[in-house]
Amino acid sequence: QKTDQLIDEACIEVRRISHNMMPHALSISGLRGAIEDMGDRLAQQGYNAKVEIQNLPSKIDATKEVMIYRLIQEINSNIRKHAEASSILIQLIGHEKEITLIVEDDGKGFDYNAALAKGGLGLKSINSRVQFLDGSIDWDTAPGRGTSLTINIPTT
Repeated sequence: QKTDQLIDEACIEVRRISHNMMPHALSISGLRGAIEDMGDRLAQQGYNAKVEIQNLPSKIDATKEVMIYRLIQEINSNIRKHAEASSILIQLIGHEKEITLIVEDDGKGFDYNAALAKGGLGLKSINSRVQFLDGSIDWDTAPGRGTSLTINIPTT
């Protein structure tokens, strides 16, 4: 019971912190605009970047918006640092009860289990954010063939 109480308090604190850390781009442009801006910045950095956003719910919990934005930032950061990619596709698609985020790159790919075993913070951070959102994540990658991430996040 004490553990449950501590977990509940930790969740409340994380929500409070994430509200206070609202990225400027989100507060100005909303999630759609902030992600489109992210795609523009990737293009300015020399990537063939494509952003597709469809059927995004008009009302998404503010904490969820921040977490989705930070999640995409973390994924892009990993691509820039490690993938040696030239193309990045970001898709955000709203469905009846969930949002699907797909991020693909044409980089060098990697062995997911080996990378996770190394203990790098990037993969752990991405997986933790998805878990926090009660979502599911599918890593499709292998050395020599790029990476595709599919993340499903419930909206309710």
